[in-house]
Amino acid sequence: MVDLNWIGLAAGIGFGIMGLAAYLKTNLEGRQREREKQKLVEELIETIKRGQLIKFEEVVPIQKRMIQNAKRNIWIFSINSLGLFHEHMEDFISLTKRGGTLKILLLDLESISFKEREKKEEKINGKISGRLRAEYMASLAYCRDIFNFSKGDGVVELKLHKENLKEALLIIDADTDNINLHINTYLAEEHTRGYIGKHRIIPKENPDLIKPFIRNFERLWDCAKKVDLQ
Repeated sequence: MVDLNWIGLAAGIGFGIMGLAAYLKTNLEGRQREREKQKLVEELIETIKRGQLIKFEEVVPIQKRMIQNAKRNIWIFSINSLGLFHEHMEDFISLTKRGGTLKILLLDLESISFKEREKKEEKINGKISGRLRAEYMASLAYCRDIFNFSKGDGVVELKLHKENLKEALLIIDADTDNINLHINTYLAEEHTRGYIGKHRIIPKENPDLIKPFIRNFERLWDCAKKVDLQ
């Protein structure tokens, strides 16, 4: 004779196990979705902090708009910024002739950081081409042209830092409501120029995200070595 009590108990246990499994599955899937949502949120926050990624072919036009729209000052932090000077020298002069300030902070070619950068970008078969040094000398000449062609209007200052760079900065109107920032993040791979890394902008709508970059620039500027442009 079949024990109906036993069958009922077994069925109850079975349904209970199935219910528990369904609950665990739903709970785990829910947690997985929450983790995925949290990851997306974190990625979005990081993207906002690091700025909007821009296409390589858009870099020069966007930089030009930023520079031409500057009201009071432009700060540059880089290895040598030769590309900026080549593309926008006349715009820098226009700023200074309107009474603006141009602060340029380049890597000291006598520093350990510069020598390490030379090896990273240039060294192959035991030799260094000297490209970065040549670019620095060209940038120095551009700075002198900007200083001379400004004819005493505005302020043009060049200083040299010794920082191990991971990114270059173009800061527009640091102390105004027109503040915005262009970031060029350098690639980690050897034999790659810094300029071909990722480029981002942080617009004036997010000034609090730009302030840490400003503080770092000011810290380096205060202890950097001034270069006589006369």
